[in-house]
Amino acid sequence: MQGTLRATAAGEITVEDDQGQVHRMKIQEKDDPGVSLAGAQVVIDMPAEVSVTGELPLESLEEGSLVRFAGKLDRRGNAEGSLAEIELLAPGSTKPDVTILEPADDKGGFAEVQVIGEVGWLKNERLMVNVPPSEATRDQSLIFPLEEDAIVKFSSDDYRRAPPGAKVTSLEAWKLSTGDVVVRKLTAVAEQQARSHNPLDDALAKKYRHLSDEPQNVREIRRGVFLLRTDISDRQAQILLDKLERMFLLVSRYYGHPPKGMYECYVVNDLSRWPQGSLDAYAAEKVRRGEGVTVSLSLGADRRAVVYSCDDHGVVQHEAVHAYQHQTFGSTGPTWYAEGMAELGQYWKEGQLAVDISPVAIDYLKNAPDKKGLLEIVAAGQITGDSWRAYAWRWALCHLLAHNPNYAGRFKELGIGMMRESPNYSFEAVYGPVAKEISFEYDQFLGAVDNGYRADLCAWQWGRKFVPLHGDRRGQATVLARGGWQAANVQVEQGVKYDVAALGAWKMEAEGSEVSADGDTNGRGRLVAAVMHDYQLSQPIPLAARTSFTAPASGDVYIRCQDDFHRLADNDGKLNVHFRRAP
Repeated sequence: MQGTLRATAAGEITVEDDQGQVHRMKIQEKDDPGVSLAGAQVVIDMPAEVSVTGELPLESLEEGSLVRFAGKLDRRGNAEGSLAEIELLAPGSTKPDVTILEPADDKGGFAEVQVIGEVGWLKNERLMVNVPPSEATRDQSLIFPLEEDAIVKFSSDDYRRAPPGAKVTSLEAWKLSTGDVVVRKLTAVAEQQARSHNPLDDALAKKYRHLSDEPQNVREIRRGVFLLRTDISDRQAQILLDKLERMFLLVSRYYGHPPKGMYECYVVNDLSRWPQGSLDAYAAEKVRRGEGVTVSLSLGADRRAVVYSCDDHGVVQHEAVHAYQHQTFGSTGPTWYAEGMAELGQYWKEGQLAVDISPVAIDYLKNAPDKKGLLEIVAAGQITGDSWRAYAWRWALCHLLAHNPNYAGRFKELGIGMMRESPNYSFEAVYGPVAKEISFEYDQFLGAVDNGYRADLCAWQWGRKFVPLHGDRRGQATVLARGGWQAANVQVEQGVKYDVAALGAWKMEAEGSEVSADGDTNGRGRLVAAVMHDYQLSQPIPLAARTSFTAPASGDVYIRCQDDFHRLADNDGKLNVHFRRAP
């Protein structure tokens, strides 16, 4: 098909075709093992062939940007002519270099060259790029004049660099017998480049762009509290150490305890480079399978944990959380907590409260036919390394408890108590009094979880006072667009009719248009209600700025702005909602 790109997310794109029909399709992320089908009952490797191209203004070139262009140079580094076109490359995608395409006609003449360099500055219609010494010139700072209408082109194989509104010139997708639609080829043209969905990785690639990305022989690299024994490249080693330091800062800030001792990490790219016997046999087998393991030892107060991992940064970070837990508190706690927090730790980013994990895990959690209940997840006798599906359930519970303000305070105390093996700390002992509330919120979380979901914005307002609407009594509540279900502070009776008046306006995007409680033409932004009785929630009830509804059940009323739960963070505005029993 052809059409217009409407939205992108992790593992998903939405396209409106030329006939106006909207299609929501799966697409494999470059770093993911595959695409999940039928609610992740099957994960199959189906990478897409992606080409996103476009033109940008010259001002989009920043210091350190990696660019490529063709020009003319002499041996002294002087340029002839001016540049009409420059290609912007992804950070770290290739190395700076100057390649001779056509030699100069005479000794002092100008050769046709291809330049890959890092932008030093852009001013007065001149571009300076930094390059390494080469056969073409020994000069490492090259200055090229620019034509007045010079353009910057970009190309990417990352579908998320195409912003909403990009023209989809060609798309091929397969519709499978499971009902899933999976993109196989995508070509899009954009007038601008969407922001990177992983700016940290881009920043680190730029920071260490000067280092080699070729794997090396086994060596030791020390930085801070980390001792890295590895054969990965110098660039990847420094990027990994940066990630570990950032993660340890966040984890230690969360627990309120700094790291203790030295953290020894074996990170393996190719087992054949490692001397015989340099790795524990069990650890070597885990690495061979693309996994990791942390070996923990204790002798009195002396504690040591050693990480063995493949070269996947996420696996190293997961295992490093185990090492931190053991060396800081004496153990990693029960399996559900240890593995759930290790998964949580590897995904943590500074200031980020939203869910941001593999779309395969998301698909499984939302669609698994045999959803795990709370007691199943926290049951004793579990073992580590059982399956990625078990890890997903543990992550889900830990993410909810760590980010939902109803439970976050007690969760940190519970975790520290369990890792110190204090007898008075268990899930049942700490959360028993609110078991029904947690169970309800956990089910709601699994039904709505997606990348972008904010547990803090969707926390339920337990403990509110709900007033029955008898006679002429009226009720009033303020509902925020940037929130999940919120208490309306009124109780209703099944079969009774009620009037609603909603004053105010809200919007679904920071730069979007305001709408009333009636919502837009697609229903987004509409005011909706639900009735809760004995921890059971009714089907949503569509409301409006002026409307009436008949209560489907007796109970407490909750209201919200109709929008995807994982897209609430950029909503703004509020409504004042009034209720009365219809005369």
